[in-house]
Amino acid sequence: MSGVVVMGVRCHYCSHFRSPGDIRTMGTGGVKICLHCLEWHQKAMRMLAGEPPPGCQSCGLKFSDLKECDGLGNLRMYLVVRDGIYQIHCETCSDAYVRKRADLYGPTAYGKSKGIT
Repeated sequence: MSGVVVMGVRCHYCSHFRSPGDIRTMGTGGVKICLHCLEWHQKAMRMLAGEPPPGCQSCGLKFSDLKECDGLGNLRMYLVVRDGIYQIHCETCSDAYVRKRADLYGPTAYGKSKGIT
């Protein structure tokens, strides 16, 4: 036994344990965000300004890997507000998240269009 202690801090957004150096505290509530989630939030903010995102944050697929194109070759990406930060999801990952959060999306027109009750 080497006696080495490995310390990790859990990101409140992705729930992964990260090195303390890769964690930032948001606001005064002690909420922790890892650099990976913070970087994706910033990409989502740039997407709102018109910059195409690299792909889906949830499954990690790049635009070129995603097959969910419509007949014109357009790829739908969804901006999801999750725990106070923006995330970019492909349609499959967005649908899975929306089903998990039927409490939020079920009563909306979007939730009804997706068949969420």
